[in-house]
Amino acid sequence: YRAHHMEPPPESTDVDFSEVFAGDKIAFNTQKLNYCQVFVAIISGCVAGVLGLTGLLGFVAFFVTSLLLSGALYLKVSCEPAPYFKQGSDLWFEGVMQAMLSYIFFWTLFYDIVHVY
Repeated sequence: YRAHHMEPPPESTDVDFSEVFAGDKIAFNTQKLNYCQVFVAIISGCVAGVLGLTGLLGFVAFFVTSLLLSGALYLKVSCEPAPYFKQGSDLWFEGVMQAMLSYIFFWTLFYDIVHVY
Protein backbone atom coordinates (compact mmCIF):
# COMPACT_ATOMS: atom_id res chain seq x y z
CA TYR A 1 0.00 0.00 0.00
CA ARG A 2 1.38 3.32 -1.07
CA ALA A 3 0.07 6.58 0.30
CA HIS A 4 -0.98 9.17 -2.22
CA HIS A 5 0.35 12.51 -1.35
CA MET A 6 0.51 15.68 -3.36
CA GLU A 7 3.71 17.39 -4.16
CA PRO A 8 4.00 20.91 -2.84
CA PRO A 9 3.93 23.63 -5.47
CA PRO A 10 7.28 25.00 -6.52
CA GLU A 11 8.45 27.94 -4.45
CA SER A 12 8.42 30.45 -7.29
CA THR A 13 5.78 29.86 -9.91
CA ASP A 14 6.38 31.84 -13.05
CA VAL A 15 2.94 32.58 -14.36
CA ASP A 16 2.65 34.85 -17.36
CA PHE A 17 -0.60 36.80 -17.22
CA SER A 18 0.20 38.87 -20.31
CA GLU A 19 -1.97 36.60 -22.47
CA VAL A 20 -4.98 36.51 -20.13
CA PHE A 21 -7.90 38.48 -21.51
CA ALA A 22 -11.43 39.21 -20.36
CA GLY A 23 -13.65 38.46 -23.35
CA ASP A 24 -16.51 40.67 -22.19
CA LYS A 25 -14.18 43.65 -21.75
CA ILE A 26 -12.64 43.14 -25.18
CA ALA A 27 -16.12 42.92 -26.73
CA PHE A 28 -17.12 46.11 -24.91
CA ASN A 29 -14.00 47.92 -26.16
CA THR A 30 -14.60 46.72 -29.72
CA GLN A 31 -18.20 47.90 -29.58
CA LYS A 32 -17.15 51.34 -28.33
CA LEU A 33 -14.48 51.52 -31.02
CA ASN A 34 -17.15 50.84 -33.65
CA TYR A 35 -19.33 53.60 -32.18
CA CYS A 36 -16.41 56.03 -32.31
CA GLN A 37 -15.56 55.08 -35.90
CA VAL A 38 -19.15 55.56 -37.06
CA PHE A 39 -19.59 58.83 -35.13
CA VAL A 40 -16.42 60.34 -36.60
CA ALA A 41 -17.42 59.07 -40.05
CA ILE A 42 -20.82 60.78 -39.79
CA ILE A 43 -19.30 64.08 -38.68
CA SER A 44 -16.56 63.99 -41.33
CA GLY A 45 -19.10 62.95 -43.99
CA CYS A 46 -21.22 65.97 -43.14
CA VAL A 47 -18.18 68.25 -43.30
CA ALA A 48 -17.00 66.73 -46.59
CA GLY A 49 -20.46 67.23 -48.09
CA VAL A 50 -20.72 70.83 -46.95
CA LEU A 51 -17.21 71.57 -48.25
CA GLY A 52 -18.19 70.08 -51.61
CA LEU A 53 -15.54 67.38 -51.75
CA THR A 54 -16.04 65.00 -54.65
CA GLY A 55 -14.40 61.88 -56.02
CA LEU A 56 -11.20 60.56 -54.53
CA LEU A 57 -10.73 63.65 -52.39
CA GLY A 58 -13.84 62.68 -50.44
CA PHE A 59 -12.48 59.20 -49.79
CA VAL A 60 -9.12 60.63 -48.80
CA ALA A 61 -10.96 62.78 -46.24
CA PHE A 62 -12.57 59.65 -44.80
CA PHE A 63 -9.30 57.76 -44.50
CA VAL A 64 -7.52 60.76 -42.97
CA THR A 65 -10.19 61.22 -40.29
CA SER A 66 -10.27 57.48 -39.61
CA LEU A 67 -6.49 57.45 -39.30
CA LEU A 68 -6.59 60.45 -36.95
CA LEU A 69 -9.13 58.73 -34.71
CA SER A 70 -7.14 55.50 -34.63
CA GLY A 71 -3.93 57.43 -33.93
CA ALA A 72 -5.54 59.32 -31.06
CA LEU A 73 -6.88 56.10 -29.56
CA TYR A 74 -3.48 54.46 -30.02
CA LEU A 75 -1.93 57.24 -27.96
CA LYS A 76 -4.78 56.97 -25.44
CA VAL A 77 -3.90 53.30 -24.75
CA SER A 78 -0.23 54.24 -24.33
CA CYS A 79 0.76 52.64 -27.65
CA GLU A 80 -0.19 49.19 -26.30
CA PRO A 81 -3.58 48.20 -27.80
CA ALA A 82 -3.11 44.44 -27.26
CA PRO A 83 -4.60 44.27 -23.72
CA TYR A 84 -7.72 46.12 -24.87
CA PHE A 85 -8.50 44.30 -28.14
CA LYS A 86 -8.15 40.77 -29.54
CA GLN A 87 -5.35 41.95 -31.79
CA GLY A 88 -3.43 45.18 -31.81
CA SER A 89 -4.46 45.78 -35.41
CA ASP A 90 -8.15 45.91 -34.40
CA LEU A 91 -7.58 49.47 -33.25
CA TRP A 92 -6.70 50.45 -36.82
CA PHE A 93 -9.06 48.29 -38.90
CA GLU A 94 -12.08 47.30 -36.78
CA GLY A 95 -15.32 48.88 -38.01
CA VAL A 96 -13.78 50.82 -40.89
CA MET A 97 -16.07 49.37 -43.55
CA GLN A 98 -19.19 50.00 -41.46
CA ALA A 99 -17.98 53.55 -40.81
CA MET A 100 -17.32 54.05 -44.53
CA LEU A 101 -20.94 53.24 -45.36
CA SER A 102 -22.12 55.87 -42.87
CA TYR A 103 -19.58 58.34 -44.22
CA ILE A 104 -20.73 57.88 -47.82
CA PHE A 105 -24.37 58.29 -46.82
CA PHE A 106 -23.83 61.56 -44.94
CA TRP A 107 -21.28 62.82 -47.45
CA THR A 108 -23.72 62.49 -50.35
CA LEU A 109 -26.69 63.69 -48.28
CA PHE A 110 -25.01 66.92 -47.19
CA TYR A 111 -23.44 67.45 -50.61
CA ASP A 112 -26.92 67.25 -52.16
CA ILE A 113 -28.49 69.51 -49.52
CA VAL A 114 -25.85 72.24 -49.84
CA HIS A 115 -24.74 72.08 -53.48
CA VAL A 116 -27.63 70.62 -55.45
CA TYR A 117 -30.80 72.02 -53.88
